[in-house]
Amino acid sequence: MDFSSIDIFCRCIDNFGDAGVAYRFAKELKFARPGCRIRVFVDDLRTMRAVAGGINPEVAVQEGGGLTFINTLLLDEGLIKALGVADVMVEAFACHIPEPLLEMAYDGSKLIVNLEYLSAEDWVEDYHLKESLLGRGTVRKFYFMPGFREGTGGLIINSKLQFWRDCGELVFREGPDDGQLVGSIFTYERGFDTLLGDLVDYGRETTLLIFGDKSQLGMLATLSRLGIDMPPRPQFHPQYRYKNIRLIYMPFIDQHSYDALLCCTDFNIVRGEDSLARAVLSGRPFIWQAYIQDEKYQLVKVKALLETLKPYFEDEGAFAAWAGLMMAFNDTAAESPRQTTPERYGDFFKNLKKNAHSAFGIYYIMLRNCNLISRLCSFLDGYRPNTAVNNNP
Repeated sequence: MDFSSIDIFCRCIDNFGDAGVAYRFAKELKFARPGCRIRVFVDDLRTMRAVAGGINPEVAVQEGGGLTFINTLLLDEGLIKALGVADVMVEAFACHIPEPLLEMAYDGSKLIVNLEYLSAEDWVEDYHLKESLLGRGTVRKFYFMPGFREGTGGLIINSKLQFWRDCGELVFREGPDDGQLVGSIFTYERGFDTLLGDLVDYGRETTLLIFGDKSQLGMLATLSRLGIDMPPRPQFHPQYRYKNIRLIYMPFIDQHSYDALLCCTDFNIVRGEDSLARAVLSGRPFIWQAYIQDEKYQLVKVKALLETLKPYFEDEGAFAAWAGLMMAFNDTAAESPRQTTPERYGDFFKNLKKNAHSAFGIYYIMLRNCNLISRLCSFLDGYRPNTAVNNNP
């Protein structure tokens, strides 16, 4: 079926994470369907401005990059009537559509899509493309479940990214064969004592690119414990030195630059949902910090991811070492700038070449078989709306 308009609704809960995924989703959908009007309704345009750029948080409705951004906090009755509803209404991460727009959508829209969070858990396949009965109006609602398996909605692919670039173009390398190890870090607040200790033992010249306030604060605390005289807070993105390790505090960069950077490092340590997807699609070895939940439920999510990716590892020993590191890395009940988890990284660095081979296989399969936007477009093309009003209570 041909749809001429899509509205995406997002509520910013996890800082840049929710806004970042919603923006990436909207941007890639516009790239796939350039003739379709796409609007993004969001309750935090300041966060969206950091992600997308060129947005005025004080303006209710504005254009940018072929998309329309709407501040849901500034909606009033007159503006809602003027905006109307789209053919397709997308609830990103179970974000509730504002009630006045939902009332209009029951009979004014053709489809509501509940775009859920990314997960590797088994139940995702069972819920993907399942219908949620609304009991009123002609509109139909379906779950769309991102994931890492062919029976899920897949991952949002950066369509404009050239995945394999010359690392010599990037300023943190002296050349493509300079012999140094380069890694990126973007985590929740935690300690890095064993990471630095194991990198020192590994012996290679290393550069760590540290992103985000929480990672940078955690690294500050670690360096202080190691006896390095640190200022209260790094200014102007300084560099520090600890034995064979150079640490660079990175500024906030746009999505495309971050995606490209992850493809040019030797390993990446990432957090949350969107950065996990980017790490998987980089084809580089990675360590993931899942969002910390009550009773350490994040360990269930990490274990599910490991079980999903295990078939891509030819070396069982390398996988076992990586799996042990991932579980230990996430074995915490709360964020802390101290080293509170028991992980060791020695085998991870020793197995980098084996892990890189497996990571490339994961990337290749995801790229070929798990493109979320392609799968969503196929679903939209084959969709058939209700023709009769549903008056069930």
